[in-house]
Amino acid sequence: MSTRIRKLRIITKNGRIILEEEITPKSVTTKDLDSAITLFRLISNESRYKIIRLISEKNPISFTKLHELSGYSQKTIAQGLDDLLRIRAISKESNGYMLSVIGKLLLRELKEIASIIKKIRDLQDLEIDFEF
Repeated sequence: MSTRIRKLRIITKNGRIILEEEITPKSVTTKDLDSAITLFRLISNESRYKIIRLISEKNPISFTKLHELSGYSQKTIAQGLDDLLRIRAISKESNGYMLSVIGKLLLRELKEIASIIKKIRDLQDLEIDFEF
């Protein structure tokens, strides 16, 4: 029988508990996992991440402007855009490429993950305790 983590607890050096959360993987659906994989797939490729970031900053943006700002080859830009269009993270409009609702959600999730990582780095002197 394998042991699993049941509770996450973050404790300061002086013993103060600042976070205590139950971990319930049963509440995670297949759809939740699929969404997470899509996000990780998107951000695992530097060029796709940079393309979606540029689109979010310059919404809308043309292919030419993406090529100019990113420094990537036209082939890399085209493949990245195709990938992002396929997962519906962006849309192609007459005035350029724009973030879709899914793209905005992906970037929001990425920002949340980044903020958690930043908070963990900020709290490096804390002890993290897992209850089994």
